[in-house]
Amino acid sequence: MVGAAELVYFGGGTVLFFFWVYGIASFVLDLKNKIIPGIRKYRRGRRRLKEEQQEEEEREERERQLY
Repeated sequence: MVGAAELVYFGGGTVLFFFWVYGIASFVLDLKNKIIPGIRKYRRGRRRLKEEQQEEEEREERERQLY
């Protein structure tokens, strides 16, 4: 027959395992839904700013050549 100590031990381990798995799943979903899209958005914004700056420099260079 299973004693109270074994029941508490395995029951506690099961509860802790559940929260451990829940934490891992939550972290993976956060990565998928928040962090990775945020990084992509940041990189797109930086790329767009870089392109705009390059276009502005080219425009200024053309204006300098005209005068």
